[in-house]
Order: sequence, then structure tokens, then C-alpha cells
Amino acid sequence: MKKQIGPSGVTRIALYYRVLSSLTEEGVRYVSSEELGERTGNNAAQVRKDLSYFGNFGKPGVGYDLTDLQDKLSQILRKEDSRKMALVGVGNLGSALLSYDRFKEEGFQITAIFDNDRRKIGCQRGGLVIQDVTELKPILSKDGISIGIVTVPSAATQKVVDELIEVGVRAILNFAPSRVTVPDFIILQNVDLSIELDRLSFFLENKGSIPSRAK
Repeated sequence: MKKQIGPSGVTRIALYYRVLSSLTEEGVRYVSSEELGERTGNNAAQVRKDLSYFGNFGKPGVGYDLTDLQDKLSQILRKEDSRKMALVGVGNLGSALLSYDRFKEEGFQITAIFDNDRRKIGCQRGGLVIQDVTELKPILSKDGISIGIVTVPSAATQKVVDELIEVGVRAILNFAPSRVTVPDFIILQNVDLSIELDRLSFFLENKGSIPSRAK
């Protein structure tokens, strides 16, 4: 059985797709593995290895037909599918995510938003009405939402995640500054912005003693 690509490889595939989209806007027709690697911070061998998981791409001496490769990666990433998302926590970060137009461009749509602040419930953000978080389960149980975005305080994170799982959400993007436990069948991605800033701060002050590109 053919070996499957790992999580880091999927991240690179998504990054290749993003670069191809930019090159398309520049009017580029062909791209080499060397250029694709250079633009994504990888080497050409890594690019070829990642793509080989999904078939044979490109021609020696010519490179990859950009339109063809972009279409293939779009199929791999299921860009043709519209993914509904629920956002729980409409604070500063949640509001910023609602304003991120790239979600729709990439086939992701926030269709339900929740908060526990009585001053916000019933108000509109991004064309959506903020629902009471206590109504999360009855509302989402009939909406077919597959992805949840969590931007709530630490103390509420596990409860919110559990409720999302109960109504059928199978992928969760957790921006809350706490780790949660989920069943094995749930796809969980934790994003802690403060930790990322700490990493940047460390690298900034110790640039001479670490590799030029942190991974």
C-alpha cells in the first residue's frame, strides 16, 4: 500500500497551492520544483517528494504546467467543497476572523457565531447574528457544520469543544490559550498566538546562534 503523506506534508501542499495562486495572478505558465521550493522555503527534492504521493506531475526540463498543477492540488485539498464553519467567541480575535475575506475565497464559510456576552447576543457581526452559546447544540445539530473555530477564554474551552464534538463537528481550530483533550477521530489544531510571538522574540534575540529558518 502506498505510504500516505503526513500532516507536515499536507501543510506544504497547502502552501504550494497558495504560491501557485499567486503565480497565476502574475501570469506565469510553468513553474519548476526549484522555484516552488524557493518560494515556500523548501528544497526541490522535498517538493517532488510531496507531490509524488499523489501522482506524477511535471515534465523534465519544462517543469509543472501551473494551471494543471493548481487544479490537481485543488482536488487534493477539496477546494471545490464548501466547508461550513461555526465560530465560538466573538471577541477581538473572533471579530477579526469574521472579517477575513480569504476564508470565502478558499471555500470556507462561517455560517454560525456564538458568544455568552449578553451585550453581544442578538447583534450582527459579518452579516451574522450572534447566538447565545447555550443554544450551540440545538442550532448546530441541524446545520451540517464540519469545522469549529474556538476563541473563548481558557476556562470555557474544553466545554465548548465537547459540545462541538457532540453535534458532529469533526475538525476544530482552537485559538484559546489552553490545550484540550479530544477523541482520536477528531482533527484538532491548536493555534496559540502568544507562543508564536514568544518564538519570534526568541529568534529575534538569538538569530546568530540558531538556524536562519526556524521550523
